[in-house]
Amino acid sequence: MSPPLARPVFGINHVIAYGQSLASGWEGWPALSTTPRHDCLMLGRSVRPRDENRPTWRPVGEAAFHPLAATVQERESGALLSPAQAAGLPPRATALGETVLEAAVNHWRGRMLAEDPGAAAHPLLASTCGVGGRTLAALSKGARPEMFLRLRDCAALARQTAAGAGQSYGIVALLFLQGEQDTRGPDGNGGDREAYRATLRRWRDDVMQDVVHGIAGQAEPPALFLYQTGGVYAQDDHAVAMAQLDVALSDPGCFMVGPAYPVPDKGGHLDPNGYRWLGAQFGKVMHRVLTRGEAWKPLHPLAVRREGDVVRLRFHVPVPPLAWGKPFRHRMQVAPRDGGFTLVDAAGEVPIAAVVLEGPDRVAITMARAPGPALRVRYADRARHGGLGALHDSDPARAEDTYEYDPLTGHDAAADLPEWQGQRLPLANWCVAFNMPVPD
Repeated sequence: MSPPLARPVFGINHVIAYGQSLASGWEGWPALSTTPRHDCLMLGRSVRPRDENRPTWRPVGEAAFHPLAATVQERESGALLSPAQAAGLPPRATALGETVLEAAVNHWRGRMLAEDPGAAAHPLLASTCGVGGRTLAALSKGARPEMFLRLRDCAALARQTAAGAGQSYGIVALLFLQGEQDTRGPDGNGGDREAYRATLRRWRDDVMQDVVHGIAGQAEPPALFLYQTGGVYAQDDHAVAMAQLDVALSDPGCFMVGPAYPVPDKGGHLDPNGYRWLGAQFGKVMHRVLTRGEAWKPLHPLAVRREGDVVRLRFHVPVPPLAWGKPFRHRMQVAPRDGGFTLVDAAGEVPIAAVVLEGPDRVAITMARAPGPALRVRYADRARHGGLGALHDSDPARAEDTYEYDPLTGHDAAADLPEWQGQRLPLANWCVAFNMPVPD
């Protein structure tokens, strides 16, 4: 069972996203989730504020609750763009579009109402406070400028608006999408696992103290849902990715929904289907944790051992058995060589002869030469795999949402995937990236 956490029992139940550009939907145009669904809400005319780059959170339009719908905004001015204006954007324009929030909240709400019709009295409110291109330190309390104030402003305004409508207010989930800037490290050679882990924990403590307790006035904390930074931002040592996993596996109330690498992207920022896909994964895990009370953990390694020329790994598998799949590299599905696994020792890379699944939760890697000292196994590393891996579980869950492509709305030709068009998005759980020693 999960630890005591805030549940969606308030009149207004706030889901707040924070982080850098993937929290704000950079390049997520054209917006897909433009038709409101269920009874989900946003504060103002967008889930985002008027200002992308200021330490304040001011709503787009009036401070009132509106049905949740994805929008496209000009990044500098915050102005809403019409569908025609969005369709005319040049390639790689950094306008803000679809975010993970629309699919996450809609998916969770749909599942919640299906299992408990009485939940209709407790709608969900979605807001993002993200700021692109910032390290975690720059997004933390006390930084200058203090972008952390966006969280306080958003929660205070939401509570005030709820009170004006005669509704109680609480924060029930925090979605954290950050790490890309920190993977580079101060010298461009990668982040620091211990430092990032400590900063993330301190940031969460400050949110609990200043926002959850101080503004929402609630005793029980909201769950924190993270993704794992990866893909084009991956490093070989996975310092930041491992720090994120450390927190998710060890800190009560923290949950990793999975890695970001499997979904379509535009070369770093996700494309609108990618945001929708990752958002539905967030929503699936939010439902399992906060509606059903499950003690969720992602697909990750539990143990590794060497037996002669074979390295064997055992995994926590949410829905066995393990399976191979094809993640997206930008808008094309690929099959990473060796399933995304790399072996290295003190002398360098250890060639791999074969990688096979052994039973529902095990992988066996056969080496093509005898390893030397300091043998390590990496998955979804940068050098050999560009941050991608092929391992996932057999979860049959699917999103409410489908893959969409329409060139008239601004999709570029790379998003034209006929095999996916109109398909409900599958929500198998992909293996997180890792880097771990192999005992002698």
